[in-house]
Amino acid sequence: MKQTLITLKNNNCMQVVVSDFGARLCSIIFPTCHGPKEMLMRYQDESQFFSDPFYVGAICGRVANRIDKGHFRYDGQTYQYSQNEGEHCLHGGEQSIDKRFWRIAEQSHSSVALTLRSEDGDNGFAGNVNIQVTYRLSEDNKLEVEISANTDKTTPLNLTNHAYFNLAEHSALDLGLCIDAESVLEKDAGNIPTGKLLKVDESKLAASKFDFHEPKSLQQAGDLDHYFVFHKAPQGMRLVAQLVSKNNGVRLSVFSDQNGLQCYMGGFLSAPFSPYSGVCLELHNYPDALNHEQFDCILVQPEQQYKNTIILSFTELD
Repeated sequence: MKQTLITLKNNNCMQVVVSDFGARLCSIIFPTCHGPKEMLMRYQDESQFFSDPFYVGAICGRVANRIDKGHFRYDGQTYQYSQNEGEHCLHGGEQSIDKRFWRIAEQSHSSVALTLRSEDGDNGFAGNVNIQVTYRLSEDNKLEVEISANTDKTTPLNLTNHAYFNLAEHSALDLGLCIDAESVLEKDAGNIPTGKLLKVDESKLAASKFDFHEPKSLQQAGDLDHYFVFHKAPQGMRLVAQLVSKNNGVRLSVFSDQNGLQCYMGGFLSAPFSPYSGVCLELHNYPDALNHEQFDCILVQPEQQYKNTIILSFTELD
């Protein structure tokens, strides 16, 4: 197997590398005050992506995050999806779109569009789904990740990018994080949402450790693998999170049109990485939304288009 690596550049010496395997975000080089530095946790040998168990930089779906027991019932029919994390379906199931070659549809010096067709019945999911991911690098050091899809049958769609950020730190624990979230999803021992929302600023609850209204060191946060619900319902793009490296003088500002993000601190990473080598900010709709009526519906009809837009803005600290 041989993958194609596409390099995007702007006139500020910022550089982004994308792979056609899993439509992965492989590298982001940002010109800091200390010189060009890598912003992502990454493999030193790109061939390691082929055996990657950590979804490093990949597009995940058709449904990112977890589906309880890989099970869903709709319109009198029961769907059983691939169960690849114990009894649950994680990031679309076994050998999903993160493990496939995508087609390079368009390419320029600063953008690339990749497409993939997921066939009806793929890992148990209904409908032929056409997915497109476009990466665009701007002259003001913003990377836009636009994910879109359509289907010929009613089917759930909830995709995301799974990059691990470290902003050139040796550990994500050295980063500061701010999230514009009002609540966090309670989860059970299997990392499945119970359906209950915990307000992040209620100090008497365990949720108090999830209050990131003010910047907080990830070292203080403890181990995170939780879904944060943003303050406002999606109304176009808005600033939802910031990640800061004081040592390297870098701020990452994250803009999104989704309901929330899964913050995963990489506690289960292993060789060639170390635990907490990078933090994921996975922007998508509610996890396990198929099994919780109170969560926003992630079913997409044939006449609809699915869309998830993420903007990663890199700046130097003042």
